[in-house]
Amino acid sequence: MSIKTIIVPYDFSDCATDALRVAAAIAHRTGALIDVVHAYEQMTDFHTENQRLREEIEAKLARVPDLPFLNGVELRKFMLRQLNVTEIFKNERLASADLIVMGTHGASGVKGIVGSNTQRIVRQAPMPVLVIKHRVDQFELNDVVFASNFSDQDVEKFESFRPLFDLFDPKIHLLKVNTPRNFERSEDSHRAIAAFLQRHELRRYTATVYNDLSIEEGILHFSQSVDADLIAMATHGRTGFFHVVNGSLTEDIVNHTSMPVLSVKL
Repeated sequence: MSIKTIIVPYDFSDCATDALRVAAAIAHRTGALIDVVHAYEQMTDFHTENQRLREEIEAKLARVPDLPFLNGVELRKFMLRQLNVTEIFKNERLASADLIVMGTHGASGVKGIVGSNTQRIVRQAPMPVLVIKHRVDQFELNDVVFASNFSDQDVEKFESFRPLFDLFDPKIHLLKVNTPRNFERSEDSHRAIAAFLQRHELRRYTATVYNDLSIEEGILHFSQSVDADLIAMATHGRTGFFHVVNGSLTEDIVNHTSMPVLSVKL
């Protein structure tokens, strides 16, 4: 598997541009094409403002390729006439993309299409979603935390993370968070991680069973301790922003960390 097409939902905000910058860094490494997708709310049919609105958006999109970090990157531009960004998955060409890179306003509010739709995109996207929280001038992955309960589903889905991991060859920190509420014996946790490692050969990795008061806190505390560049985890689509079998991980992971988060829907 390789990354050939990247979607960037784009509302012309700074956080959307931060995501586009990261997508460009990945595209420079892979030769991937970037689909820049702008969703907008059209007035009622035949409204005189519709043509002006379309022309304004087209003019803004026409200037996007002039951004210096996009030099040498192939772009396609899409305009969607509805506010719901998840409509992109009804477009056959977009639904076959390999990766979505999107910005989010996180805890600072949900202004703008990108920020308000991050949760829905993560729940519904058939491809991995990389959420970017702030400007990253040099996108590199040296240390990645893969937070998991190492269930059969999670173990199988790890393959979806491999294209991005193989691109940067980071050290992968396998993390199982143990909490009082969802207690598991260390022996059982280590056995599950060992089964994962039998299936997936990793060149550079660590394996940790980490005790904390909640899964969210455990992931964040451990990721800070290893100075991670990225948190990766699987998500159950219908039951919250992130969800694992042994507990529900809310938007807190994205809201309370400045590092990128990569998720794949189970």
